[in-house]
Amino acid sequence: NTDDDNILKVRTYDLSITYDKYYQTPRIWLMGYADDGSSRPLTGDEMMQDVISDYAHRTVTIENHPHVHGPHASIHPCQHGAVMKTIVRNLTKDQAEGGEIGPTVEVYLFIFLKFVSSMIPTISYDFTMDVSASTKK
Repeated sequence: NTDDDNILKVRTYDLSITYDKYYQTPRIWLMGYADDGSSRPLTGDEMMQDVISDYAHRTVTIENHPHVHGPHASIHPCQHGAVMKTIVRNLTKDQAEGGEIGPTVEVYLFIFLKFVSSMIPTISYDFTMDVSASTKK
């Protein structure tokens, strides 16, 4: 029994956000690293193990990042705009009584990351603020 037996080993991910001109919305890219202390990049199949099966190879695919070398898990942005528009509209409707027009850029990105975390629940984000808004139309 060594001291390392009590250490929880977890995969780590680098997350980057680019702007998708075609869909006119942010696009998330994830590059995973092994949990064995080697910092070895994960293969596409290994990264897909961390994605909910309903989204793997459909909404989340392995693609080459436009600016960084190596395969990345990419969350396809085709529905991002519609979902985010609904969330922001509902948030704005809820805040209309307070006189606010819409979320700041920082709050928008925070909401966007919360939306993305629903597809990849094994990745823990540091959520230091709370936002409640519905996605009902």
